[in-house]
Amino acid sequence: MSTAWLRGFDPDLSDVSVRSAAATACVAITVGAYLSVLYDVVTVVGDASTFLAVVAASVLLAGVLRALPSKYAFALASTLLVGGLAFYLLAVPPAYFAVLSPARVVQDTVALLTGYSVMRMPAAGVWAVAVAPAPTFLATYFAARTEYARAAGVASLALGFFVLTGDSTTTITLVGVLAAAGAVGFGTLAAHGASARQTQVLAAVLALMIVGSATVTAVPGGRTPLVPSSTTATAGSLVSADGYVGVGGSLRLDPKVQFVVESEKPSYYRAAVYDRFTGNGWVQTGDVGTDKGTPPPTGERIEQRITAERTLDLLPSAPVPQSVSGVDATITESGLLLSGPTLGPGDSYRVSSRAPVPDQSELADATGEAPEGVRNTYLQLPDSTSDRVVDLADRITGDEASNYRQAEAIEQWLEANKEYSLDARGSRGNLVNDFVLDREVGYCTYYASSMVVMLRSQGVPARFVTGYTEGQRVGEDEWVVRGVDSHAWVEVYVPDRGWIQFDPTPASERTSAEDERVEEARESGVDGVDAAGSENGTWTPTTTQTPTDNGSDLSADEPLQAPDGPQAFQSGATQGNGSNVSNVTAPPALDGGSGAGSGDDGPTLPPLTTLAIWAVLLLGAAAVLQFTGLADRVYRALWLRWLPDTGDPAEEVEAAFERVEYVLGKRYRPRNAGETVREYVVDVRAGERAERVANLRERARYAGRVDGEDAAEAKRLARSLAAEYSRLPAPWR
Repeated sequence: MSTAWLRGFDPDLSDVSVRSAAATACVAITVGAYLSVLYDVVTVVGDASTFLAVVAASVLLAGVLRALPSKYAFALASTLLVGGLAFYLLAVPPAYFAVLSPARVVQDTVALLTGYSVMRMPAAGVWAVAVAPAPTFLATYFAARTEYARAAGVASLALGFFVLTGDSTTTITLVGVLAAAGAVGFGTLAAHGASARQTQVLAAVLALMIVGSATVTAVPGGRTPLVPSSTTATAGSLVSADGYVGVGGSLRLDPKVQFVVESEKPSYYRAAVYDRFTGNGWVQTGDVGTDKGTPPPTGERIEQRITAERTLDLLPSAPVPQSVSGVDATITESGLLLSGPTLGPGDSYRVSSRAPVPDQSELADATGEAPEGVRNTYLQLPDSTSDRVVDLADRITGDEASNYRQAEAIEQWLEANKEYSLDARGSRGNLVNDFVLDREVGYCTYYASSMVVMLRSQGVPARFVTGYTEGQRVGEDEWVVRGVDSHAWVEVYVPDRGWIQFDPTPASERTSAEDERVEEARESGVDGVDAAGSENGTWTPTTTQTPTDNGSDLSADEPLQAPDGPQAFQSGATQGNGSNVSNVTAPPALDGGSGAGSGDDGPTLPPLTTLAIWAVLLLGAAAVLQFTGLADRVYRALWLRWLPDTGDPAEEVEAAFERVEYVLGKRYRPRNAGETVREYVVDVRAGERAERVANLRERARYAGRVDGEDAAEAKRLARSLAAEYSRLPAPWR
């Protein structure tokens, strides 16, 4: 049976063709769902053009070989997969081959299937290109042979893999599941020549799946797939043990004590290092800590005893750790402390660290080249990085030759030109683009991410670091560190000197916000806000005592000299009282544009996946309305009562009579062919109101003598008859 919009075509051919096209489209969407995950990977690290070329070649190959027997197609797909993985192994760092074994392969596979993100893999971009051809070829091959269930099965398995790794978002997963169900459903309907009503039922079921999933997830703390979630990092701490940290959104840090430190010197406590930026988050890959040949630190020694007050998944320590005791942990060759077992309240460990080179003039003069391993890992930028950010960084650094001086320039520009706030909103695009070019407000992850990206754009290796600031000093050699002290900063590689700490976040604004949060928690009676006497206030040395020096290279409050570059800063830049440069003017926009980020300049469309879900939902709702007849009833109810003023009395009288005739036809009988209006109204005993409208129509049509008052009367009578008709019991309607 043909649907109304296909009337005039061959019913069987039209319905089968449309359903086959729908099934093919659903397969394409399912394939696109998992390919979108891989595409996100290659836009962060990899070559997007190569990826797209490989995908296109796989689709073309499937079309050419669609007549190939299935067993040979499976064999070819297996060959593509094995060959791709072999190609990937050739791209990973040689260090991985030293530990490669069957047990390691199994271990890595299990890790991937239990939430280890693909983005954390070394050479993830190469891996994405390597694994894309096999499932794409096979799914396209089956779709070309109209074996839609098999095609959907292959694509669903690929998507399911990324669901297990955690790389597929809720929306992408839902789109893929709906499309796979649609492929099987429409393919089955096409194969069995199903009716239009059965197609409507399928559309309604797909819409019901969306409503069901949204109902389950649209709860406090959940996420509904109908509305795209904004990038946010709302959490109690910026320190994470899962290898990923988001960099956007309003932030409310935990005021409770995390650990207590016994040490003769204050320091920042480094907890995690991240090397791969996605545009709205940082990923810790397997390459972190593998860079060999890092120069040993030559600064002062820092001895610390750290006691956990709450559960600690990571082991904070002053950089650069040299030895650790009291806990099973490993220090990498490049000086990163790899955490061991989770610590509970009361557990403690000792760590001995040594600060990097303390001489700033020596650091500023170092202009050598970083090792290849450092460059390969810490110069990555996502494709979404705006050229305007790169050009701005180039203007700020000017003619500075050393990594240290370039880092100084960008650090001071960010401190002076951006405002600190924990209420900064996130971004659906590249957060650094938004923050650097368009927005004025952010907190430490905004500052640190922007500094790393700007430095990398200038060829300076830099990395994103999370941990804690020194905390509240409660004794001469004791500090209390809370969740509000969790922080993000930057480490810059200085050739032949190692990793040097920079903190572009304004210190005074940050500490004020932290203190305010702690006081608020105390006033609210929150447990665990104080420890080791911290409720008595910050300890300060007496006049006979000399405060200890900061053990880190660059304190957040340490004054820095403005760079000598002629265009990095305005001549009015000043410094003093322990503050960094405070009056810096941003270089003008290089292209006259308003910024590459998704700011407040205008509305932005939701992601395509969300639009696809809404499209299926609307089509399903339309199918339900059509199937139940509700759409027609709603339309008729509106049509009966809506009689607009057109300015033509004769036209308005004619429209009024159409409503009267419809009501009479439903209540009594339709007017017969050849039966005059007068004969019909008299025969069904329509009553005075219907007869009056009929007379007005007759006068308008044949005498041309009606005016606005006649039209208004006709419409009033028609509406009253429609209202009376709507109140009748169902059998009479």
